[in-house]
Amino acid sequence: MDFPRLLVFRAVARHLSFSRTADELNMSQPAVSKHVRLLEAELGVRLFQRLGNRVELTDAGRILLDYAQRVSVLTEEVHRVLGELQGLRRGYLRLGASTTPGLYLLPEVLARFRKTYPGIETTLAITNSVDVTRRVLAGEFDLGFSGAPTEAPGLQVRPFVEDEIVLVVPAGHALALQRAFAPDVLADETLIVREAGSATRQITEAHLARLGLVSRQVLEMTGCEAVKRAVSAGLGVAFVSQYAIQLELAHRLLHVPDISELRFARQLFVLARKDARPSAATLAFIALLGKGRS
Repeated sequence: MDFPRLLVFRAVARHLSFSRTADELNMSQPAVSKHVRLLEAELGVRLFQRLGNRVELTDAGRILLDYAQRVSVLTEEVHRVLGELQGLRRGYLRLGASTTPGLYLLPEVLARFRKTYPGIETTLAITNSVDVTRRVLAGEFDLGFSGAPTEAPGLQVRPFVEDEIVLVVPAGHALALQRAFAPDVLADETLIVREAGSATRQITEAHLARLGLVSRQVLEMTGCEAVKRAVSAGLGVAFVSQYAIQLELAHRLLHVPDISELRFARQLFVLARKDARPSAATLAFIALLGKGRS
């Protein structure tokens, strides 16, 4: 079986789009279609059901995708093991993180890691906590960093660092000077929330439910940066990580009301597969994390 065709098939299966696959792989759309046709001809099955401008995997396509992902993981493992023969002068490290650790905590650690081990190729993908968990389990990330605990079978979960979720309001907002908690404190506010799958959103909603707090209007936005911009523009209030707002607080673009009930602690976590042998690069990165917190 032609391995490059398998890589193209995996990309189409991930995007369910020939055009988006072509953009990702820097190929023409006809070239992508040709790879899939040749693979279908070789296997004697249809891999995709074409429905107008979109495609769906057939049963055969879903079966092949499972095997293709295993082949990809094994291939990467071969490269990794051989690279480790050269010590930490060669190799790669794939990291995935939710917004808070990915944007505000890991870049500094990653910079120190790259300076210490310049021969290690590193990538950091930022997505939401649900997707981080899924991709660690699928073997796409060597390490994941998430703001939500998970009990997924086969996953090793370890504490990383403590965080605090706080309410932020625009500068000059009426809540900025309020210190007393009231059950209707958010009743007349538009609450700006993260997208589904965000650990910050999950934990905030659970905390507000325990307090019995309800906001009559909710505005959903994707990503912490969008949420902060919306708050500073006066669109509403939001709950975000303390790590995410240091710059805005310094420039007085946002304010954190001194209401103890509206700030709550959480733990950030490191995720890894239990059945995966950690590479030398993975162990070195974990060691660097520990030094950063000491």
